[in-house]
Amino acid sequence: MIVFVYGYAGSGPDHWQRWLAAELARRGQQVAFPELPDPESPHKEVWVGELRRWRDRSSTPVLFVCHSLGCWAVDHLLAGDGSDNVRGALLVAPPSPYLLFEPVESFLPPPQRREAWAPIAASSLMVGSDNDDFTSAEELAEIAARLGMPLHLIPAAGHINTASGYGPWPFALEWVLRASPVRTR
Repeated sequence: MIVFVYGYAGSGPDHWQRWLAAELARRGQQVAFPELPDPESPHKEVWVGELRRWRDRSSTPVLFVCHSLGCWAVDHLLAGDGSDNVRGALLVAPPSPYLLFEPVESFLPPPQRREAWAPIAASSLMVGSDNDDFTSAEELAEIAARLGMPLHLIPAAGHINTASGYGPWPFALEWVLRASPVRTR
């Protein structure tokens, strides 16, 4: 199962996550796009609990597709529960672990435990931009190295969201389809 995890304020209808979920479903992939509670006032324990329920009820290992704060929600899940029944993760535009933004403070700093990611690091990927307002390219490189996963840096892609032109995003589709084994329904 492919589980989408949005960031602060959610992912609107034109966001690449919504496009990707619809495209994968159209291709017969098993996808879930949980509507996490209070996206504009998120709480780490609530979001992690929701993700835990999706992971635990999946009959196949979960591939998480995360944007922004959703990356840190999955990081907290893995740090607390390990990677059982998790296949990998696509982490797109994680915010700085030191971001000063009160609505998301329960998520920060994220644990970033290499040992929690080690079992799935080879089947995971971090994607970021060199001009993201919420994380520097240097921070992204440090985070990816700390988690033991590769980093794909896109020049001038902003926060890799609708505002920076990321609706349909073929790169994400290709990566998820290659991140096998992703089983169809």
